[in-house]
Amino acid sequence: MQWGQIKTLFIISFLILDLFLLQQLLSKQAEDEVGQISTVAESIETELEANDISIAEDAIPEELPEATPIESESMHTFPDDVMSQIEDMGESDKEIELKEDGQVLQVTFDEPIEVTEDTIQSVVTDVVPFASRYSYWGWNEEAGAALFFQAKNNKTVYFNNNGYLLLNIVDGEMTGYVATLLSFEDGEYSGPSGDTEITIEPLSAIRILLNNGLIEPGDEITSMDIGYHTSYSLPAGEENETQVFASTWKVTVNGDRNHFLYTLDGTIIEYINEESFISDVKSEYGLKSAEEEQTAANENRETN
Repeated sequence: MQWGQIKTLFIISFLILDLFLLQQLLSKQAEDEVGQISTVAESIETELEANDISIAEDAIPEELPEATPIESESMHTFPDDVMSQIEDMGESDKEIELKEDGQVLQVTFDEPIEVTEDTIQSVVTDVVPFASRYSYWGWNEEAGAALFFQAKNNKTVYFNNNGYLLLNIVDGEMTGYVATLLSFEDGEYSGPSGDTEITIEPLSAIRILLNNGLIEPGDEITSMDIGYHTSYSLPAGEENETQVFASTWKVTVNGDRNHFLYTLDGTIIEYINEESFISDVKSEYGLKSAEEEQTAANENRETN
């Protein structure tokens, strides 16, 4: 055998050996990372158990969805297909108004529509032609409203002035609604690639809330979902700067208390308040509460 062939065999052998050693190293690193993650998870679980905090079955998603942020356009006018649906709405039983340069739709029914918490979603499908663009948030009986928020990529956009559907409800009857829609830019996210990662795992999110006193001993985590939120909500009806909506954890405690924090860095979003959001919308668009409706009715009877 010639010396050149022998050298070639040696080189190939060493390459195979290098590849084998590299594979072993990578496997060892992966095992170490899994072990570290497991250790952290066990530590958090022990901490939660010590504080008598439980997690409901199926509360934590088995697989985490993609966390790529989404970007909005500067104007939030209704898209052409929605405008066509609005124009096709009959006006014989309702008043239809486009406000804020066509960015806000307000509908007032001549005769209120009876609704219950069980029927609200089906009723909305009948009276709001583009209702499929929203996800149901909930019924706030005290505030006299039911809220829907715009959905994007099967995720809810939480509490934004330009992406909601609010139904005004008085004594179990829907008197009308106000709707806005965000306009999202086409294409992929153009910001830092690191923003697309979920670095705060579910258990870590729970521990952050615990360490900040937002979860107390005896509480139960009833659900965890990922949606979108932006740190500032711009006024509807104006041309504004592009907004970036970041991936956000919604952690529901005891079935009725929600906390929000960003999946990228665990920053808690403390200023979200459902009652204030509803109150601001109702005040902005003259939607009356049950008490105000009753007062107006009493005044009308006294006048007559």
